[in-house]
Amino acid sequence: MGGAMLENATISFGEVITVLGGYTLVVGGLFSVLARIWVLRLVEREKFSLQRQLDETNRSLQAELDRKLHIGKTQFDREFSCYQSIWACLVDLRNSTLQIRPTLDFIDPDENKEQRRKRRITKFSEHYNLLQEQIHKNRPFYSASVYDSLCEVVKLCHEEAVDADFVERTQREYWQESRENHKKIVAAIDACCEAIRSRISAVEVVP
Repeated sequence: MGGAMLENATISFGEVITVLGGYTLVVGGLFSVLARIWVLRLVEREKFSLQRQLDETNRSLQAELDRKLHIGKTQFDREFSCYQSIWACLVDLRNSTLQIRPTLDFIDPDENKEQRRKRRITKFSEHYNLLQEQIHKNRPFYSASVYDSLCEVVKLCHEEAVDADFVERTQREYWQESRENHKKIVAAIDACCEAIRSRISAVEVVP
């Protein structure tokens, strides 16, 4: 009887081992499937992330290419030469315009007020006409945005020359107007400078 019980116990133990082995295979297989699914999902997620980064990079590169204007070296050299000539004239006009009625003035005792005014207006007119000539003769060969900014500068300089000739207002109003006009002129010239720089930086010179 004791032997039978031991045999039964041994059989039961063997059966338990067999059953556990079966469960181990099932659970192991299940973990293998789950691990594979997890890895596939991880790979898909990484692929999606990489594709998104690639798309963003492509868009950025395309935007940079779209921003760049590809022109030949001969054309660029001609345009750059225009900017150099125009800028030199623009600086001269700026100086002569701000000297029509400067805030701080140096007066020649051998020159009366009317002579001083005529001398300054004459100098202004020379620089004004030279810049106008450069702007319009070279207009087809440089950027339209630069042309627009130059026209704004010319307009403000002309207004200052006209305003300086009319003195039918108080001294305080006269000089306050001068300071305001000078600020506008300097700001417009700075804007023109930035327009030229932006144009040059946007150009890609090709052989």
